[in-house]
Amino acid sequence: MGERRPLADRIEIGAPAVAALLARGLGRLPEPVRRRALQGAFDRARDAFNRGDMDAVFALFAADVEYGPPPPLRVGAQPLRGRAAVFDFWREVLERYERNTIENLSLGEAAPGRIVRRARLSHSSRATGETLAYEIVQTTERRHGRVVRQVNVLAPET
Repeated sequence: MGERRPLADRIEIGAPAVAALLARGLGRLPEPVRRRALQGAFDRARDAFNRGDMDAVFALFAADVEYGPPPPLRVGAQPLRGRAAVFDFWREVLERYERNTIENLSLGEAAPGRIVRRARLSHSSRATGETLAYEIVQTTERRHGRVVRQVNVLAPET
């Protein structure tokens, strides 16, 4: 990785328990401050994804996370179980597609600890010429500062 990670990413990767504790405190902040902090966290996740830094993207995923991959990339109907399975899934995607990008379109808190994001993703392979582009609605559930469940569904046409 040629690009230096932001300090917050380095803390999440190097001291995930501390980062989770800080994330827990997020729920106690006034709504406008909480909204800005969440937007900043999802913008950092976007930047990490776009540079292929999956360690930073999934740093605060719980060891036993339940993960529903984006439908265009999903192999089976069952959600993935565990952080290691999520890493394996994305490692395979990164091997198949050299260029992977995500663009945050909207972000909101549906309930305490439940964040809903709409995003546009694209994946392309120079080797095969394959390109895949789609929009998702992603629901992320956090508990004790960790992501315990994340589900991606295709976004409805607008």
